[in-house]
Amino acid sequence: MAEFNLHARLDRTEETDATAIYEEYTEGSDAVTMAETEATDPDDDPDVLTPTEYLEVEGIETFAEIYTDLVDHPAVVGLSLRGPTADRYPLPVQHHALQQIGDPTLYEFHALDGQVTLVIAESELELNELHQNIPDPALG
Repeated sequence: MAEFNLHARLDRTEETDATAIYEEYTEGSDAVTMAETEATDPDDDPDVLTPTEYLEVEGIETFAEIYTDLVDHPAVVGLSLRGPTADRYPLPVQHHALQQIGDPTLYEFHALDGQVTLVIAESELELNELHQNIPDPALG
């Protein structure tokens, strides 16, 4: 098991693959490894590829750095922060929506910038509760 999982969805029109993107983070790192899962159903969008590779990440600081890099990567069209080996579940939330969290003592918070904070749930049940409290437009 890993503390966090990060799975990128890629733009098919870009000349890159997940391995090339992920190797930047895994080379020389004990906190980040690349893993592989079974193939997923193809995306409805023919321009989007969901590779079988994903990252297993230890440590919130490392995870936040990689997340921030990948969210702005030109080949990445989306990121899934859930995965088969994750122990913890982060959710990017706009700062203005943090007040809508019913019981903030259930979560850990890690600010990414002046507008977005990662709210970290310890279980999928807590993550689902977050999704119910935070409107979609306020998600990272």
